[in-house]
Amino acid sequence: MKVAKNHRGDILIVAAAGELDHHTAAVLKSSIQEELDKGRVRHIILDLSALTFMDSSGLGVLLGRYKELAKWQGNMLAFGLHPLVEKLFLMTGLNKLIPVYANLDECLRAMGV
Repeated sequence: MKVAKNHRGDILIVAAAGELDHHTAAVLKSSIQEELDKGRVRHIILDLSALTFMDSSGLGVLLGRYKELAKWQGNMLAFGLHPLVEKLFLMTGLNKLIPVYANLDECLRAMGV
């Protein structure tokens, strides 16, 4: 799994590539948590366009970071879901907590940027 991070004000944009499973979940978790611990991030946009697989461990990572953002009334949005990842979002209802948009520009507009 590869993780790239970019900042846009108080928005952290995280691009995850590869497979998000029990072998790689800690990589994404620590990468996001590192930024949250700095106290500069209020919102997160997930670029999942290069994420080809996600299991329950990946769901746990996303839900954990979502709950942490909720403490500060932050939002988490996602875009670029691979069909298998999108199916998991829909089956679990994760899309109700983490809204899914078509692209980064739509996510930024939804956040008022």
